[in-house]
Amino acid sequence: MPSDSPSAFLQSGNALVAQAQAVATQDFAAARALWRQAGMLFQRAHEADPTQHAAAFRLGQAWVAEAHALQKEGSEDAIAMWRQAALQCEVAFALDPHHAVTAMHIASCYAWAQDAEAKQAWAQIAQHLQEEHAANMAANMAADEAAR
Repeated sequence: MPSDSPSAFLQSGNALVAQAQAVATQDFAAARALWRQAGMLFQRAHEADPTQHAAAFRLGQAWVAEAHALQKEGSEDAIAMWRQAALQCEVAFALDPHHAVTAMHIASCYAWAQDAEAKQAWAQIAQHLQEEHAANMAANMAADEAAR
């Protein structure tokens, strides 16, 4: 059934995230409920295709949103949620180990989880990937120029 496809779950989840962002400053509780619904859809997308980076990463981002909400409330559960978000983003990174944005998210989660060592390690990985990407882009541009 097409409506049960990972891409359909991702699209529906992304639509809920957009709605949540639109109301977050006026009604944080409503936004949080929308983020949770989106998270459930991202979970279903990840379960439907556990090899898809986008689904795994969006699920991690949903947990980041929940961690932010818990942090905002002053909940003692915030640090545990930051760690859970980091671990989910690590799952996404394993699916696409050249995705610098995922590595940066992991570093950020560990920073909020107060794990300085893990934060620094992931920040270094992200920096290396960004530098590698920039070098590859420069090499591609040089090759394109040489071909002209």
